[in-house]
Formats: sequence, C-alpha cells, structure tokens
Amino acid sequence: MFGWILPKLLVLGLIIAAIYYVYKWVRRLDRERQDKLREEGVNSHIGRDGEDLVQCTLCGTYGQISLERCPEGHDDCPMMGG
Repeated sequence: MFGWILPKLLVLGLIIAAIYYVYKWVRRLDRERQDKLREEGVNSHIGRDGEDLVQCTLCGTYGQISLERCPEGHDDCPMMGG
C-alpha cells in the first residue's frame, strides 16, 4: 500500500522542481533582455499598429513621430510636424 506513495511523491517533486527551474530560466532571460535595452538607452514602446512610439523630450509622453498635435497641448512639441 505505501509502496505506491513514494514514487508518486518523487514524480510530483520532479515536476515541481522542473517548473521552478524553467520559471527561473525565463526570468533570467527577461532580466538580461531588459538590462541590454537599458544599456543601449532604448526608451521606446510599441504602439497599437506595431509602430515604435518615442518619448517626447519636452513632456515625457509617448507618441509617433510627426504628430499633427501634441498630446499634452504644447505648441513647441519636438514631435510635431516632422
């Protein structure tokens, strides 16, 4: 009766350990990717249409280059007009 419990517990332990190590591996890869982007000075996000959004140096909001109007209402926004 107890002979079946030990193998089941060992298999469960192996499954839990595998999940834990895969989780650690994925987190490490993500951290390395973020560190690499931070070192390169990349400060952009992806928009809805897949276009890169850049951060405005004046107000700090994100938008596409060559905007028709500033999202914050600034007349001298560097992202306006191209």
